[in-house]
Amino acid sequence: MNKLLPLLLTLLCACETVTPVQKEFQILEITPREQFTNESKSVTVKLDVEPRFLVHYGEKEARMIEEPMLEIGSQTVPLDTYLGHGQFQGQVGLGLPVGRYEIRVKLEEGREATLPDAYEVKPSVGFWIGTIGDQYLNEPFTITLHAAGPDAEHFEGTVLVSLYKGGSNTFSFPSGPFTAGVRQQEITIDTPGDNYLIVLKDDQNNGATSNKFRVLVKD
Repeated sequence: MNKLLPLLLTLLCACETVTPVQKEFQILEITPREQFTNESKSVTVKLDVEPRFLVHYGEKEARMIEEPMLEIGSQTVPLDTYLGHGQFQGQVGLGLPVGRYEIRVKLEEGREATLPDAYEVKPSVGFWIGTIGDQYLNEPFTITLHAAGPDAEHFEGTVLVSLYKGGSNTFSFPSGPFTAGVRQQEITIDTPGDNYLIVLKDDQNNGATSNKFRVLVKD
């Protein structure tokens, strides 16, 4: 019996199933990298790993066996569409608070990877412009731009500011960044006239129009 014991141990070891070690994977990128609070966004996540497929030859179709899951804040997003070359697509819904987020991708067999500071949720806002009185030719004056709405105080982006005279665009320029939903911008106008307007728009085409004002020549 003692002579048989080493042989039995050898046979047991030989029959043991060895699970292959899965290598770690990485998140290479997410595109786009931002959304606004009032929209959902289709995102593509690129990994350095390819999915496994179950192929039904008779039905001429293939199904992903391991569907990655994307986590952004409180949301879990199925990456249920494979685009090839390690690219997976899913839909991030509404409801994420304003801020910057680490993203995490989990595979069904337990592996996961993270990418820090990879996604941003920006406030969606409206705007209004403080009242503008009569101004004088070639004298700088300040206009006050206000964000409006539930997320207004978080808005720190920029807008396009345009000056109109009699319905024609005189010039446009990007504003500086807002602070806590407010931006003061200095303007100088070198042509006198009535019916001037300031119009602003953000990159979601939200905008505002000022009251009409005059630019006068000093006596």
